[in-house]
Amino acid sequence: MKKALMAILVGLLLPLWACGAPAQAPAETAAPTPAQTAAPAEQVPLLGFIVEDDGQMPAYMMMHGFLRTAENLGYPAKLYRAAPGEEAQEAVARALEEGCDALLIQNSGGANDGALGAAMQGGVYTAVPYDVCSLEGLDVNVVADDSEYIEELARGIANRMTERGLRSGKILVYGIGTAGVYEKIQTAIAQYYPQFQVTAYERTSQGQAAVEELSTYLLYNRDIKGMYAVDTASAPLAVEARNQAIRLFRSEGTPSPTPEPSLAPGQEPAPTPNPGLLTQISITAFGCGLSDENLRLFNDNDIYGLCIEPYYEAAANATMQLDRLLLGEEAERTMRVNRPIVYGDTINKYLAIYEEVQGLFGLAATPNPEV
Repeated sequence: MKKALMAILVGLLLPLWACGAPAQAPAETAAPTPAQTAAPAEQVPLLGFIVEDDGQMPAYMMMHGFLRTAENLGYPAKLYRAAPGEEAQEAVARALEEGCDALLIQNSGGANDGALGAAMQGGVYTAVPYDVCSLEGLDVNVVADDSEYIEELARGIANRMTERGLRSGKILVYGIGTAGVYEKIQTAIAQYYPQFQVTAYERTSQGQAAVEELSTYLLYNRDIKGMYAVDTASAPLAVEARNQAIRLFRSEGTPSPTPEPSLAPGQEPAPTPNPGLLTQISITAFGCGLSDENLRLFNDNDIYGLCIEPYYEAAANATMQLDRLLLGEEAERTMRVNRPIVYGDTINKYLAIYEEVQGLFGLAATPNPEV
């Protein structure tokens, strides 16, 4: 009987013991915190610009365009100042060692083809600002317009001559490298203002010697009523030559005529100028490029209009195209930036950039010689 009761009690108590004893579960690893599971922060690509620091405004304009745009896009950026050729190739090697993911490379006249080749072999995105570059494998080439602006320029000069009441006269294309610009201006004037003619005078001298040569030419060619200086340095010389020719004409009067050169076979004689054009020297001048001297002449109305060389815009746009490539998007392999013609009411934007460059790179305004 007792054994039976004990068996009954054991049967009743066993389930209770089972419920009271904790189960022995295998040990579990603690759940990781969010800080432990987050992937390392993605490294932001580094952009580099290999450029010759020759102390001239075009290089500083490109540097500013690159640095400002990289900053706006959120990229760290570094300048590699190097002379064209071997130094630039060494700069490419440094940039690759430092982890640059994309490079702008200045390539004026093809002088840095070797550096570009090294960068492309290094596997980074490459871009050339401002100058035309046809190297195979180049990712981006942002070039300055070299043709469309000519029509706007020619019409600007001729329109001002028309506003002055001129019905005939010549436009002089002056400076270093006039040939290509002269032909294009001549074509535009023939189409839109056929009452005017175009001539060219290639500058071969510097400083006062150039002023003397041009002032004499203007004195004997007083039917010139408009003038475009094709390079930055030629505009101040052209204005000084014009002023000197005016002084000479007022003090000495009409110069003795010079012998006319004999005509080549099949060449048409030049039109005889209207005698009324020869009674005074009055020339509307347009210049090319931003400089302290050109801006002073522009502000003094000695230069009526300025053709802006888009160095800043070329570097900025090239940087933006590299950004697209780094984001895995399509970029424009070749694009063209406008070369604007500015007047008194449209220059403020470009003047602001010019002054920013002077401040950023510590460029003091150069003294302006008396003209």
